[in-house]
Amino acid sequence: MATHEPKPLALPQEICGIICKEVGIEYVHNLCLLSHSFRHEAERLLYVDPWVVGMRAVKSWCFAVNRRPYLAHGIQWLTIFLPPQLDFEADDLTHLYSALHHCVNLTELYVHMHVPTLPGNALAKISNEVQAWILEDHPFKLKSFKNSYFRPNTLAKFLRSQPTIKTLMLKNSGPAGINDVPMPNLRNLECSSGTLQELSMPSWHPRRITRLEYKLDCASDVEELGTFVAVTQFAETLKSLSIYRHSTANGRGLDVAVLAACVAAQVPDIKFLQILDRTMRSETFHIPFLPFPIPLRRIETLVFHPPVQRGANGEITDISAYTELRTQEGRKRTAERIMESLPTLKKFVLVGGLKGKRAYEFYRNETPGEPIIEKERYFNHLSWLAVR
Repeated sequence: MATHEPKPLALPQEICGIICKEVGIEYVHNLCLLSHSFRHEAERLLYVDPWVVGMRAVKSWCFAVNRRPYLAHGIQWLTIFLPPQLDFEADDLTHLYSALHHCVNLTELYVHMHVPTLPGNALAKISNEVQAWILEDHPFKLKSFKNSYFRPNTLAKFLRSQPTIKTLMLKNSGPAGINDVPMPNLRNLECSSGTLQELSMPSWHPRRITRLEYKLDCASDVEELGTFVAVTQFAETLKSLSIYRHSTANGRGLDVAVLAACVAAQVPDIKFLQILDRTMRSETFHIPFLPFPIPLRRIETLVFHPPVQRGANGEITDISAYTELRTQEGRKRTAERIMESLPTLKKFVLVGGLKGKRAYEFYRNETPGEPIIEKERYFNHLSWLAVR
């Protein structure tokens, strides 16, 4: 008697979709081989939020979406790490342009430089980025754009074609050359102090920035004061301000307390203030951290990364330059003192640890007379973007 092998179970596409969502991303590739229904759902998930890292991955991604454009139609968020121009072959840019053109529903685009580990300072010697024309004349309308690859002054035409952008992050130093770009919907901005000063120049295009982070790299106190003048233009709309300061030189820039006081003088109604002082100091401060009141009228969250002490051989350490902040008890006393001086303050955060990854959080207790609440967790440096 002949025997018949059972037919494989055909699951509804909805069930396949649930299974694909439940398994880890490392297994989604294998599900593509099970059946047509699994392949359809697995591919859809793989191409919603792709990370494309390096030349080999760029070529593979371009080949896939150019061959099957429907895959690109599902892409809403794209993070792509492009290699230097020398790594591109003749038709690579054309293929990349075509692939981006298929991403009609793209809303968030992040473009970064990808360079393999190189000896010494070889990164400074290699060729720079490819031309920015690969971003231009596409049908997508972005809400968020982050760039650490292209020179900002080559992006003016692209940014003019994207008036829907609400979040713009430019990882550059110095001016960006975009002062005349309208950007009517821009609300969140991350940039260098040079770009911020440039945007404060007279322009036909007023901007209503509500969340701002700017970076000071080896800036003097005079340069820092000049940047505060630029912040003033956003005083009516700004709710969240983050200042990232980095310097390898000792003693450059304003003291953290003076920095906070300058912010209060320019934008006293902000809800969130974050000052990440990634500098090293040779001296030790025995005075209290933030020794005088900061007149911030509506502040709800304060975040500080105080400077650290320089090691004996010039190396970075995780030892705070302020003796008061070296113990948990000292940090708690600091939080209590600052919360007492700022009645609207709900949360006070001190960031520490090597590379600034540990956050000591202090919350005001809703019960009057009760001690503040303490927590320790991993630091989220993008919390300035979440302020409402």
